[in-house]
Amino acid sequence: MPLTERKPMRMDADGWDLGKVRYYIWKIAAGPDSGTPTGAVLKDALSSSGKLLRPRLLLYFGGMGPEVQTRRERLYLLAAMTELTHLASLIHDDIVDEAPSRRGQPSIQSKYGKDAAVYAGDFLISRVFRWGAQEGLLNAVERLAQTVEDMCAGEIGQAACRYRSDVTEEAYYANIRGKTAALFRTACGLGAAETGCPDWVVKKAEEFGEALGLLFQLRDDLLDFNGSGQTAGKETHKDFRDGIYTMPVLKALRDPWGWNALLPLMRSSREWGLTEDELAIMEQAVVRAGGVEAAWEEVRHYHRLSGEFLNELEDFGSVDGLRKVWCQLGLR
Repeated sequence: MPLTERKPMRMDADGWDLGKVRYYIWKIAAGPDSGTPTGAVLKDALSSSGKLLRPRLLLYFGGMGPEVQTRRERLYLLAAMTELTHLASLIHDDIVDEAPSRRGQPSIQSKYGKDAAVYAGDFLISRVFRWGAQEGLLNAVERLAQTVEDMCAGEIGQAACRYRSDVTEEAYYANIRGKTAALFRTACGLGAAETGCPDWVVKKAEEFGEALGLLFQLRDDLLDFNGSGQTAGKETHKDFRDGIYTMPVLKALRDPWGWNALLPLMRSSREWGLTEDELAIMEQAVVRAGGVEAAWEEVRHYHRLSGEFLNELEDFGSVDGLRKVWCQLGLR
């Protein structure tokens, strides 16, 4: 909300004021007049921000450090910077994907045009780095800049793999480790480092964040195959249409029957596109070849792995908030 319209304090279960995070989000992003197209984009994007998952992770890990009480305000600022980095990436992703919707609502670029969306995404990133530098958060600025680079590398790698039937699971993981997991890793690590956690805790925070980010992307990739893709605001099988083969498809391709069933559809998709009936056939083939269940096993693996990281942090009070997030993301 704009600075003059800040809502009353809203505390989460661990005593963090998420309203303060939103306050800093609006303060950092203040800029172009709302009468401009870019200003309208920013107001729309900021008003529809989601559940603040990455900021919550940052705050929870910040709560583990001995300097948490003296660094709370800086943590709120870092949390806002992290969320704005995420928001800018979503705006840019929608442009690249020509996505018509985001979180069940018309996407920014579909409502305001690509030009205004590009300017808005660039503006948010520039404001994050400027604010971080002005506040002396130079380590955080460096980390966020490296994270943006990693996110771009993941997207570039994914684009290089489009329509390739020989894409490996290793390449898939390298791409999502950059485009999705990198910001999770950074959010967790920044929170722990900011409040003086020991190096081993910072390392464990980063490992947990990366595992959680991989789990998050795997679950997202499964939306097309569990009947909830459209209700989640995601165009059904858009990835397959665009030649982006996610884990369920890659797992199905390892099965000889699945390979023979899917390869003609992959070729047709690249040459002239697929009908809805052909996409339904593809979905059935992925399920029959065991791709969906195998992908869920990958989710369970990263859920177990991230849970093991949390167990090593059991002595820290704020681990309870992290465990709630962990449980929610692990649900089938």
